[in-house]
Amino acid sequence: MFAAILKKELLLVTRDIHALAVLFIMPMTFILIMSLSLKNTMEQETDNKPEIGLWLEDSGHQLKSKLENIKGFQVASFQEIETIKESAKNDEINAAILIPKNINSAEQPQLEIYYAPSTPPQLRQLILASISQVLTAEKLQQLLKKVPQTRNPEDTQDTKLSELISVHELFKSKGKTKQPTSVQQSVPAWLIFSMFFVVIPIATTFLIEKQQGTLQRLKTYPIPGSFLLIGKLIPYLGINLIQTLLMFLVGIYLVPLLGGDALQLPENPWLLIPISMAISVTAISFALLVATLVKTTEQATTIGGISNLLLAAIGGIMVPIFIMPDFMQSVAKFSPMNWGLEGYLDILLRQGTLENILPEIGKLLLLATGLFGLALFFYGRRTAT
Repeated sequence: MFAAILKKELLLVTRDIHALAVLFIMPMTFILIMSLSLKNTMEQETDNKPEIGLWLEDSGHQLKSKLENIKGFQVASFQEIETIKESAKNDEINAAILIPKNINSAEQPQLEIYYAPSTPPQLRQLILASISQVLTAEKLQQLLKKVPQTRNPEDTQDTKLSELISVHELFKSKGKTKQPTSVQQSVPAWLIFSMFFVVIPIATTFLIEKQQGTLQRLKTYPIPGSFLLIGKLIPYLGINLIQTLLMFLVGIYLVPLLGGDALQLPENPWLLIPISMAISVTAISFALLVATLVKTTEQATTIGGISNLLLAAIGGIMVPIFIMPDFMQSVAKFSPMNWGLEGYLDILLRQGTLENILPEIGKLLLLATGLFGLALFFYGRRTAT
């Protein structure tokens, strides 16, 4: 019986071509317009050199001047070790370099590199290579000083550079972080908005079925009401995932073709799947709740449209959250659209892992469970009358 319900929902979805077109054309249009319009406003200054922070336990160490003059980088010295780590964590610098007092001693204390969350892999490799080059020159200089004083070859064996450098990755601080580019902001933002826009087609088809008596006839079969709602959830979950794929392809290929910045995928692009599914389930559950509450298509359009606009306005979709004042940034945290957007930015901008996006996924699924439960409750009441 559930298979028949699912087939019915798929037929309803595919018959409404205009609604489907809106779900795909609308976000694509917004992504193109906003990515191109905000390109010069939000892009980072490409002429600026990457910034590296430097902390030395021995401020008079001979490595200091060599590291401060690395070509292609801006190097700033820090007095406190916690300050430099916090600066890297907040994306104020691309990396923090920590140099212990006796780096050339026999004990082999390690030079430590802390990468900022949004430092891309290519820049990380460049920083590591530049630091390694300086250390190579320093070790060679130390070696040459030892050679005239010994005839034992074993005394001249050099320490491996990999044993001298310890690399660490920092994840984002919940405070201010590096701002996204226009395409990093626009693609996930308008994708989320379009996912929540399913409230209108879902509510409309639900009302049509009610007016035609379909829901009452289904009530005569020995099936739980949750089957009907789940039957509506699955097709739109598929639609939302197709939206996700197409909108990211727009950001990767179409936006740069028109002169904008290309969207760069993270090292683990599969992480986009769980956060997208969590957003989709939340959006559909919200749509089902609205569908069970409204009595006319006009009400569905008005309530669904206004709710989406409000959630988008305060959630950092229409106005990027880093532009908002502190008070509005606090308000934005109550919008599920903001939870989804932060999850995407954790992946695209801050190089986050599954562990890092679990809080956003958890909040979305918890809300989705509550919304679906309410939809099921009101559906039971409506069909009983």
